[in-house]
Amino acid sequence: MTDYKEKQLKGNKIFLIDGRFLESMATGVDRYAFETIKELDRICGDAGFEVRLLVPDTVKSEHADTAAVVDAFSNIRVYYVKRGSRWTQVTFALHAWKMGAVPVNLCNEVSVMAPKGIVCLHDTCYADCPEFFPEDEVKWFLGIYRRIAKKAAVILTVSEFSKKRIEEVLGVSADRIVVAGNGWQHFEKIQPNEYIFDRLKGVEKGNYYFTLSSANKNKNAEWIISASQCNPDAEFVMAGRKLDRVIEFSKYPNVHYAGAVTDEEAKALMMHCRAFVFPSWYEGFGIPPLEAMSAGARVIVSDRASLPEVFGRSAHYIQPDNPVVHFESLLNEPVQSSDEILKKYSWVRTAQTVMQTLASF
Repeated sequence: MTDYKEKQLKGNKIFLIDGRFLESMATGVDRYAFETIKELDRICGDAGFEVRLLVPDTVKSEHADTAAVVDAFSNIRVYYVKRGSRWTQVTFALHAWKMGAVPVNLCNEVSVMAPKGIVCLHDTCYADCPEFFPEDEVKWFLGIYRRIAKKAAVILTVSEFSKKRIEEVLGVSADRIVVAGNGWQHFEKIQPNEYIFDRLKGVEKGNYYFTLSSANKNKNAEWIISASQCNPDAEFVMAGRKLDRVIEFSKYPNVHYAGAVTDEEAKALMMHCRAFVFPSWYEGFGIPPLEAMSAGARVIVSDRASLPEVFGRSAHYIQPDNPVVHFESLLNEPVQSSDEILKKYSWVRTAQTVMQTLASF
């Protein structure tokens, strides 16, 4: 067993981050955690407290590129430990106790065995929109919400909308909730892969509307299909894992399915689209439209949940229950430059807010 006391800086408070998310990196929540800790590593060297990261040993063997990034950290101490079957609830909790550390989880989870700590709860969608999810899944996540409300001394979240919902749904006082939004700067490093257009026969650059979605009902992918029928002369490209399981694309000649795309392919599609369309019923924040803005795309988003807060007057808005939209008329409506939105959100700012939260704990 690692001798944590030997490596502890005398008198310093320790914060231990749950690194389980490094096993997948498949969701926006995982992206949030990864980008935040990378920036946190750059700024926490003279903080007066220690930041540590506990990582399942499987990351070393199965996700070598990710492991290489965290192994190069300058200020966050990284510990690899054996991957237990109940990582967050048992393994992470035991190591937090042994280190005498404050646990930090950036991905919607908390251990009932660990000391009270800091948790990022991105939204309360399972409480707000249970009709979008299977009943057993809703029950599971409502239990997680209750655990977080009870065990987290401080709750981070990604928008004022989510903060308000956490207050109202979970009865958490506002002074326990800190808003630390998302960023987009990871997208600057992405090199667009133009070869995606070789796969999309009949799709011309600059002459299609692009949607990056999933089969989850809150993403409202069906809206695009309905809107495409109202705009038969327009071309649409939809990307996302398993969308073809819920949509029979062969029925819709002006809708082209790109399948699951890489970041590089998504950026190319964003750069050349007439507009990026994001008709979600519910989002705690909404990273894809922010990525699209950073790639120079005009964005069309739903007028629900956090999206008006995040995108302000720089987006065009649709109603997620009304697909009768004439896109060219919508895009002719004046909007403000996206510059202010892109200045407002950054991973540096997220990490600074997290840093301030640790410092005041």
